[in-house]
Amino acid sequence: MKHYHYTGNGDQGAQLQGWLMAVSREDAIAQLRSRGVHPYAVKPGPGHIPLKVDEDELLVSLQELASLRRSGMAIDEAVAAVVDTAESKPLVRAWQQVHQMVRAGSSLSDGFASVPNAFPGYSVPLIKLGEANGELAEAIALVANRFEEESTLRSEVRAALTYPAFLIVVSFAVVLFMFVSVVPQFGDIVADSPEEIGGSMRALLAVSNVLLEFAWIWMALAVLLLGVTVYLWQQGKIQAVTWNALRKLPGIAAVVEAWEVIQFCNSMAHLLAGRVSVLDAVQLSGESITNERLQKKLTSACDLVRQGESLGGALSAVDVFPKLVVQMVAVGEKSAHLAGAMEEISKLYTRRMRESIRKTLSVLEPAVIAFMGIVVGGIIISLLTAIISVNDIPL
Repeated sequence: MKHYHYTGNGDQGAQLQGWLMAVSREDAIAQLRSRGVHPYAVKPGPGHIPLKVDEDELLVSLQELASLRRSGMAIDEAVAAVVDTAESKPLVRAWQQVHQMVRAGSSLSDGFASVPNAFPGYSVPLIKLGEANGELAEAIALVANRFEEESTLRSEVRAALTYPAFLIVVSFAVVLFMFVSVVPQFGDIVADSPEEIGGSMRALLAVSNVLLEFAWIWMALAVLLLGVTVYLWQQGKIQAVTWNALRKLPGIAAVVEAWEVIQFCNSMAHLLAGRVSVLDAVQLSGESITNERLQKKLTSACDLVRQGESLGGALSAVDVFPKLVVQMVAVGEKSAHLAGAMEEISKLYTRRMRESIRKTLSVLEPAVIAFMGIVVGGIIISLLTAIISVNDIPL
């Protein structure tokens, strides 16, 4: 499915625009007409639309909307109140878009779907379910709770990776500075006696010359590579490749696996606690996951559940999660406490993910420092050796 941007008129004549997910342009037009929107422009968009609003502000807005709805306020009035309390311009524009669609007769879930760069993808199916069973306030609160939990985990990961990322950037900058500034100066010193310098110094000078002589080419290639990467990311073509590559890296693979389990089980726990059927919960949880490979396997598991297979048996058959997860799900089914089992799995793998991150960083940080020391030290030793050889200083 792809994102399509549309512009059209509602049944009441109001101009509407936004995004929706559809298989094709014809499917997008059919969806819009079924919602009472008469489109006059439907264009395909990128495959992936990242969030462009502040996570903390969005969380507060979702919590406010849930509270207002619980108090009995009509949904259009509640959204209008959230518009008034929002502070950042991107979030205000997003809520204004939702309010405009709700006032035009669209559902809240359609309003959320029209602004995918403001609301997480799993919010649409969860709110749509709340609209269907008459528990919209609980559905909004569910979205807010899940967003808060995921935001907390993302913040922890970012905080943990900040120092290693800083070390890597500094290491690269130091090595680049050595090649473009320090090595050429030493090259001038030993230029009169090229036969006296060793092979390591010749290699350093060769690398330095290539970097300096073709500097504009390297800069152009860097800009081009950055542009292509951003384009492919927006088109959704690089996420799956990156995710699969991370799954094969030692240390990182455990973090990726734990994150996938947390996403699924956290969503399942909330849905089952909200009295959603197992089949619907699996389907909605699959739709809320961004990993395409995982989505396909969960769709197959959903088909098996529809045919009468237990959830534990279905997950085992499609080989989507570790055996421990499948065993705990099976135990939860037998004891009729599947929601509790999902919550325990989510907590267990949250602890595992944090421990995996801690272990990975405990190895990564000294490894980066050691690599930096070896590279920079090797360059300095080569430079000093060349100077000593040229000046015939006895050791």
